[in-house]
Parts: sequence; structure tokens; C-alpha cells
Amino acid sequence: MKQIVNGKMIKEKHYKSYLVAPARTKYKPKFGAGKCIFCMIANDDPNVLKKVLYKNDFVMLIMNIFPYNKGHLEVVPVRHVREIYELNESELSHMTKGVSIAIKLLRVSLDPGGFNIGINLGFIAGESIDHLHIHIVPRYIRETGFMEVVDKTKVMGESIDEIYEILKLHLKDVLNEEKK
Repeated sequence: MKQIVNGKMIKEKHYKSYLVAPARTKYKPKFGAGKCIFCMIANDDPNVLKKVLYKNDFVMLIMNIFPYNKGHLEVVPVRHVREIYELNESELSHMTKGVSIAIKLLRVSLDPGGFNIGINLGFIAGESIDHLHIHIVPRYIRETGFMEVVDKTKVMGESIDEIYEILKLHLKDVLNEEKK
């Protein structure tokens, strides 16, 4: 397969085939230019659907309302920043602690087999919201089945509201454990 990189044609040797997902390139923020969904959540905007599990002066732990998987969480700085190097020491420390809390919460609440944890910086890397955030995506055995493969439909056993309630139920214990 050939591809153009930096204006030059190269021969791709790494992959046998590619999965094309054109919907990923069409994402448009619902609230218009200059409005950041995460800033709106941080400011408790009543017009925004949100599932905030935890928030302090530095970070918030929220559910992704368009999850890749059951229990997909995000750790988001309260202050609007785009790049990880823009965080001050307190924010960076709280972001790391937020990831730790998210993993513990998901382990005790939903018992996933593993996690994908990542940051998409820049549109080319998959960033769809122009505000730094860390994805914590729980992974489960047999998470892909007939519907996902044949019908391109993600099947989740519980609604986002049900998962939110399960996570909230365990959050206090996880936070108390963190204080020890």
C-alpha cells in the first residue's frame, strides 16, 4: 500500500489491511465554536449532559457519555489546557491520582480484565475535544460479539445511568482508601 507522508510517496510495509472509520473525522462540537464541553461540565452548565463522579479544585473524574466500553472514564483538569506540559505540579499530581482512583473504582465496581489508558493530543492523534483529558477504558473478556462485528453496534449490558450508579456506590470507599 502506498501513502503520502510530508509530500512524499512511501510504501507502507507494516499492515496487511486498514480499518476505515470515516465517522471519526466528522465530529463537530454540539455547542459551537469557542465552547468547550469540559469547561461547561466543570462549571456545572445545566445544558450539558454529564456524569461527574468526582471533582475537586484541580480535576474531575467523569464518565464518557459516548463510551468505547462499559465504564469508560476520563480524568480532566478543571482548568482549560490543551497540552500536558501546561499543567502545574498540583494539577499534574491530581491528574495522576485521578487515574489511580479511576482504575481502583473500576476494579471494585465492574471487575474488568484490563485497561487501555491514553491521551489523544491533536486532531491527527484522535483528539475530538480541545481540552486535555486522560481516557481510562476498561477491557473485558468477550467484549466483541456478533452485533459489534456484523451490525456495527456496540452492545452494553447496562445503561450509562446504571453504570454511573454502580460506580457512585463504590466511590466513597475508594476515596476513603486513598486517604490512608
